Amino acid sequence: MSKVTDLKQAQQTINAIQPLGEGSAAELMKAIQTALAVPGPVGTGNTIRDRAKDYAKAAKAYAKASTDISTVATAKLPAAWTGTVAEHATEAVQALANELDVSKKTLELAISWLDYWACVLEEAQSDDHTGVFFLKEALKSLSFSPFAVAGLKDAQDGVAYRIKGAQKAETGGTRTASMLDQLAARARTERAGQNKVDPLAALVLANEKGPGGSDDGDYILTADQLTRANQFLSGLSETDKATFQGMLSGAKSPEEAAYLWKALAAGHPMTEVQQFGTLIHSHGDDPVWLAQHLVPALRTDAAGQESTTETVSLVFQGKDIPTSGRGFGSGADASYSQGNVNDCVAASTVVAHLKLDPVTMLQLTTGNTPDAPGADSSGNFERRLQQLYIQQYQQGQIAEGKQAYPQQDNGLGGKGATALADQNLGKATGDTYEYVPLNSDDDRRDALVRIEKSLDEGKPVPISTHHDGVAEGHQMVIMARDGNRLQVYNPWGSTEWVTEDQFIHSQMNAGNLTGTVDSDNVRGAVLPK
Repeated sequence: MSKVTDLKQAQQTINAIQPLGEGSAAELMKAIQTALAVPGPVGTGNTIRDRAKDYAKAAKAYAKASTDISTVATAKLPAAWTGTVAEHATEAVQALANELDVSKKTLELAISWLDYWACVLEEAQSDDHTGVFFLKEALKSLSFSPFAVAGLKDAQDGVAYRIKGAQKAETGGTRTASMLDQLAARARTERAGQNKVDPLAALVLANEKGPGGSDDGDYILTADQLTRANQFLSGLSETDKATFQGMLSGAKSPEEAAYLWKALAAGHPMTEVQQFGTLIHSHGDDPVWLAQHLVPALRTDAAGQESTTETVSLVFQGKDIPTSGRGFGSGADASYSQGNVNDCVAASTVVAHLKLDPVTMLQLTTGNTPDAPGADSSGNFERRLQQLYIQQYQQGQIAEGKQAYPQQDNGLGGKGATALADQNLGKATGDTYEYVPLNSDDDRRDALVRIEKSLDEGKPVPISTHHDGVAEGHQMVIMARDGNRLQVYNPWGSTEWVTEDQFIHSQMNAGNLTGTVDSDNVRGAVLPK
């Protein structure tokens, strides 16, 4: 049990004591000794700040190196380097500058979190010391009296202060550890450079972002995909390795090469990766086209990205798509809406899979005929997407032993959700999945550690929610996290940022994520084992 739990048990015992009862003083003394036996918050704020100072020195060095190298990339390449040679050199050198800049910013964020933890720890220890003082004063009072009333008030105040300190330390420590884990997940180039990729190519690959990508996010490849693609490359035959290397060498841009790696990481055989490469090659030097056709548009509004009180409708190629009267709930007219079929489990799993798999996304956006007139129209995209939703829904129903849609349309449970996660997300991540019930705040708080780890690795997490008093549930999926915020996709066609506290306390609709249906209560998650 945690220190907070142990102290609360002691508090309950203290509060239940009858102050004037026979033997109450001895009973209270025993409860106080139990409260004093719980260890206080450990560590020293100054030691933590010393580590932050070391990070600050490193960040300063990274900043100078990044500036110097960026100058080389933009103004000081040898005049003899022209054409393709100069382009590749500029890309590589600028990627190195970007990597150093990301390292600097990551260290700066780590510094701020270490400073925060040092302050929280000192506050927690101050509260704890106050609590210990009151508890010891209570023991002194009881030594002169046979009744608990003599020291009861000091004992109650003392244990309350110790609980306050333990809660601060527990919350602050968990929060800091979570954020440092997220920052550690940014170590991308080191993971890309293992196995078969030369260090310079790995550097460029790890830093490629989609159009409009932020300074330290929106990378085409997740760190986990970089590792996974390398593993697949190592297992290819020499012929397939040569084929893949030839595709990379012929790529028109680093973005095109990154999507080839992403296709490999998604678990497709080399024949499918090769077909995919052929289909996108004519657009390889058009990053906007690549992003629009190979990645779901999960973030389409700058204000919505930062808001926890605003839903953002998802669109295709920057445009809303009519849903042919299928809509219900919030975001019903958006491109990615499930429509009026109860296939939320399938729809949310499909969109989570599309984030990881550009090969399947290309098939949906173009029908694998990207240069045919009208092939990528919004109507054609919606039709293919809805067909995939239904197909997956039917497979989930079969896994649960149900009749398949349209014969039956009552949604899926945990068994179907897990089967679809294994079939789709598992193919792209290499994981097997399990349904984890979340019946309390403590369950959700404990699961958040696994959820954060999965998100830091770029792996979306399906969640099931319910409305108060309603047995029927709804599945959504957490697509990413940013600090203490979770980006949730609702298959009614929208995304929204919710805080981790809102997730823990079943307040998912605080920003109108599910509209008037108000499916607030998180009751389960489908997580990698």
